[in-house]
Amino acid sequence: MGKPMTRSQLPRGLAVRRPDDDDAQAVTDLINACDDADYGEADMSVDDIREEWDAIDLQTDAWLVEASAGAAPLAYAALEQRGGVLLRAYAAVLPEHRRRGIGTALVALLEERARARIGEAPEGARVQLGGWLKGDSPGEMAWAEGLGYAATRRFLRMRIDMQAPPAAPRVPDGISIRQFVAGQDERATFEALEEAFSDHWGHVPGRFDDLVRRTSRPDFDPRIWFLAVAGDEIAATSLCSTMPDGSGWVNSLAVRRPWRREGLGRAILMHSFAEFWRRGARSVALGVDGASLTGATRLYESAGMYVREMYEMVTKTLRDGVELATTELATTEPATTEPATGEPTAR
Repeated sequence: MGKPMTRSQLPRGLAVRRPDDDDAQAVTDLINACDDADYGEADMSVDDIREEWDAIDLQTDAWLVEASAGAAPLAYAALEQRGGVLLRAYAAVLPEHRRRGIGTALVALLEERARARIGEAPEGARVQLGGWLKGDSPGEMAWAEGLGYAATRRFLRMRIDMQAPPAAPRVPDGISIRQFVAGQDERATFEALEEAFSDHWGHVPGRFDDLVRRTSRPDFDPRIWFLAVAGDEIAATSLCSTMPDGSGWVNSLAVRRPWRREGLGRAILMHSFAEFWRRGARSVALGVDGASLTGATRLYESAGMYVREMYEMVTKTLRDGVELATTELATTEPATTEPATGEPTAR
């Protein structure tokens, strides 16, 4: 068990402690219970939690709330750093324990820790703490605003429920789609993602280790990581996974600038749909910026996807300064441009 901690903000009778590896299943169950109550479905896996925990220090950046030692946790929070300038907070409280001040206490812990990490950001850079709320939830938004946070961006979870095999993709001339080859494609895939995602709102430079971590998961399947290649160059990606219920998930759909406006994003998306259909999956989902700088939502709607869930991103500026995250396209492109990326899951 993790080390107990004392925090006066918590309601009487509750304690907060650090999680350890043995808590992964309990945290997975907690998050799924929250998602089922809030969204009507739950798809977090233990592998998801372990991947997230591999990227953070559990002894400084994660918390569990419980009623007694050894009891199942009733709340969880974690802090992840993105490029030094954006700290992303996650907090979940079981529905039956909400409105007791637990979430507010966890936000205080998250913010305290985030402020302690401001010095890790480049000198003079703006530093923000951000998190997610359920979309169209006035009560949750009022709570966040009362803590000093402001609505920043809306993200969508889109899905297709296929009733028939998807249409064959129309791949542009000179392009072929193949599977990712482990031990060969990691670096080139990372560089392609970084280039394409540089046009995504809120992007900060990623870490190669994060991609390697994804390929090290027990459930990693390179057969559904698709690369569109032009000769030796990666032009586009659709890096997919299978959800616990057997449905498909598109983690990272990206088209590099030189190959946009040619239908490649749609082609690799339809290729992904076709593989999931072949495997027996009838639903495929992804996350996307609701105001995508590259028009991603239009592509997904044209491919038959619809909005299943909405999330509101709220942020608080911890230190003002120069904005290093992407907020607009570096050069002007037509409004009908093909999307650069899809957004990883916002949940």
